[in-house]
Parts: sequence; structure tokens; C-alpha cells
Amino acid sequence: MRYPIKIQNRIKRVEGQVSGVKNMILKGESDNRVMTQLQACISSLESLKTELIKQQMKESMLEDIKETLGMKE
Repeated sequence: MRYPIKIQNRIKRVEGQVSGVKNMILKGESDNRVMTQLQACISSLESLKTELIKQQMKESMLEDIKETLGMKE
């Protein structure tokens, strides 16, 4: 399965945020700043999860419609 660009971009965003947190920790930045960025990572992951669920629902509905209309491959 090929995921839409929207989902691919969200994954890249999460990767960038996690990499940023890693760098902050290695540089010894304050706990408050690290925690703020960790929360941003969590929010991005939740958003990614939501997009994946929506995509799965769309595909499932399309399959059902095709089957109902006799268009299933």
C-alpha cells in the first residue's frame, strides 16, 4: 500500500521533531524546553494516527461501495 503524501509528510515531521528532541537532550537543554518539544512530538503522533485511521476508513468504505456496485476487482 502506498500512503498519501499527507501521511508521508506527517511522518517526516515526527522524525524531525524526535531528532530535535534528541539534539536538545545531547546539548543539555532545560527540562522544560525538552518536555515542551516532547509534547509536540506526542501531538504529531496523535495527528498521524488520526490520519491513518481516516485513510483506512476511506479505503474500507470504497471497497464496500465497489462491492455493492459489483465493481470489485
